[in-house]
Amino acid sequence: MKSSLLALSLSFLFFALLTKPLSGRPDPLLDHDGDEVEAGRAYYIISVIRGGGGGGLTLSLNRNGSCPLDVTQHSLDIFRGYPMFFFPTNYSSENRGHVHESMDVNILFYANIISCNEPMVWKVDNYDEKRGAWFITTNGVIGNPGPQTMKNWFKFVKADIRDNTYKIVHCPSDVSGSTVNLCSDVGINFVGNVRHLALTSGQPFRFYFSKAQVLPS
Repeated sequence: MKSSLLALSLSFLFFALLTKPLSGRPDPLLDHDGDEVEAGRAYYIISVIRGGGGGGLTLSLNRNGSCPLDVTQHSLDIFRGYPMFFFPTNYSSENRGHVHESMDVNILFYANIISCNEPMVWKVDNYDEKRGAWFITTNGVIGNPGPQTMKNWFKFVKADIRDNTYKIVHCPSDVSGSTVNLCSDVGINFVGNVRHLALTSGQPFRFYFSKAQVLPS
């Protein structure tokens, strides 16, 4: 009897070890359909708050009315914004893979805008003393992780464990080579009536991923 109970206990333990994810391995991001988010594939980032929460992400002239373009949010949820691609540090066209939580990624808008002849890669802008915030702008670069590019890296972190909703975090400790970094959630900062993305210590911008049917150029 004791040997039977021991065998049964070992069987349950073996099954648990097989089904439990590896310790310390981050979960893959999931889109609105429950599919894993792929590196190098286009997605929309859509606010989880309907109605007054606004729509998808887009681009606007920066706070001074010039270039580079700032990352902003549509005020109406009927607009999905521009698609974007995510490129982890180990990305290559031969080895795309999936994007996981808390993985450092570059974010690239798929947008044909001729008003500013600059890369549509996200980065944290210099501190805006007039408005007291670090805004998210463009004119960043893809790859080349290190201290010189640390403002170009972002992470996606689960916002609600009950569903596939996320927030954006700027905390590039894995790629910066420095222990002194900005480390904050990304939220909405109003400049006039325009919803600019900026680092925040308050409420983060919460969203879900939605597939977009475009190909990288």
